Formats: sequence, C-alpha cells, structure tokens
Amino acid sequence: MSIHSLIDNLAVGTGALFMPKYYREGHESVTIAEHLNNISMNLSDVQGEGDYEVGADTLAGVLNAAFRIARWTDGKQPTVIYHHGAAETPFDYGFNRIFPTPKMEIPANLILIRAPFHRNMKDFQQGIRTLNNVAAMLAVSVRLIEQLVQYLRRESTGKVVVAGTSMGGFITNLHHIHYNSADYYTPLLAGLAMDDAYLYSTYSKAVARAAKDNPSAIKSVLNFEQDFAKVDNSNVFPLLAIYDTLIRYEQQKKSYGILPVETINKGHTTGALAYKELREHILKPLQSQA
Repeated sequence: MSIHSLIDNLAVGTGALFMPKYYREGHESVTIAEHLNNISMNLSDVQGEGDYEVGADTLAGVLNAAFRIARWTDGKQPTVIYHHGAAETPFDYGFNRIFPTPKMEIPANLILIRAPFHRNMKDFQQGIRTLNNVAAMLAVSVRLIEQLVQYLRRESTGKVVVAGTSMGGFITNLHHIHYNSADYYTPLLAGLAMDDAYLYSTYSKAVARAAKDNPSAIKSVLNFEQDFAKVDNSNVFPLLAIYDTLIRYEQQKKSYGILPVETINKGHTTGALAYKELREHILKPLQSQA
C-alpha cells in the first residue's frame, strides 16, 4: 500500500472515531431528480464581488446555501464556478489555495459555492444524519450552479467552467447530467459512483451500520452511472487519483465509461492538497480554446 493510501486510511479512521455517522437517522430518500424538481430558490440581486446567502425550499425543509463572487474582472472573461468538498469548513479553504488571488493572476472570473450544512462542522454533522438530507444538499448545490450559469449567460460572453473536488466533483457531474448548460466540466477526485464511496471505500467507516446493511437504498440515490451514459460527455474532463482509497480509482474510472480520465499519482488527501495540479486541470479546457 502506498503512503498516499495510508494517509487516506489514517485520516478517515481517525475522523470516524469522533464524528457522528452518515445516515444514522435514516437511509431512505427520493432521487436527486425528484429533489431538483421540488426546489424553490431565487438569487438575491447580485452586485459584484462578495458573499450572497441563498435560501431554498426543498423536500428536506428550508436549506441555506451561499455563493461568493471571489473575482470579477469583466463579462468578456471566462468564469470558473467551483464547489468545495464534503465537511470542508471553512468552505473556502481549498478554493483559496487552488486560486491564490491576488498573489497569482488567474485568467478567469471566480465563483465559489457553499453547500447547505457547511456553515460549520456542527452544521455538517447534523446535515448528514439522513440520506434525504444529503440528497437535498446535493440537489440545492446543483440548482444553485444552474442559476449562476444562467446569470452568467445574461451578464457575460465568456466560457463557463464548472469544477469541484470530491463531493464538489460529484456535484459537477450531476450538473452536467441534469443541465449541461456550462461549456466545460472538470470534476476532480470524483466519478459517477458516489455510492461506492459510502458503501465500499475507506470512507464507509463514517457510515452507520444500518445504512451499509441496505446498500440498494444508497445506490438508488447516489449512483449516477446510467444517467451519465445517456448524455453527451465530450465536455467533461475528469481527474482521478490513482492511490485514492475514498474515491476508488478503478471503480470511478469505470463509472466514466469510455470517457478519457486524467490521473495524478496521489491519494484522496494528498490529491486534494495538490493545488497546482488541480488548478491546471480546471483551467486546461480554457487554455485549449485560447
């Protein structure tokens, strides 16, 4: 086993000892599509750079998300919409390191999404108590991305890239499946078999036993392979880590079907810290069109 895999196992094992388990109060949910069809959400007036809170009425109740316009130059520039990973608090931790402005000139406008249940760690721990909550959380982020894409189509002429790491990568793929309104998608350390992470990877240590004993319930909600295979995926550019024990390389590569997948010689933890490589992968589709 590589050092990258060992770091993953240690990080998850330690966290699982102290964190309340996923789906401890319920492992049933409607599908992501049903959640999307039952979300009511409106963006507040967007007035340039800054943070914006967004409330969403959902099948899991009222959920609170947010977005940050972190960098805006003009409407002619391309825009990257980035989504953080699960339990990432503060939600801008990875984003600020992938895109270290103003120290580095980034050739794009930058927007960051904050998923529901990510105001702080207590908020996250309460949110993951049911599968229905988690599915609603994913759906709210997907819908928020769509509203921002439509905002950009009105306010700019530049290309739009949707990107995200880990959970954010799965959300990136979900937006592609259900809307495909961005120009490019760069899911990082994520695939289409989100259920595999909860049921069979190292991350399964963080899931309640009753939920793992009913894998079909989780698979029916969090496996997106068939939906992905039905759409044109030529604008999707995935990146996986070969030694990842959470988002397992072989399983997630297979989930993309015939789509080419780029790799890094990292695990999940070390891959998420490979900021330069992540940034370059996110921006690569824009550079190829320059």
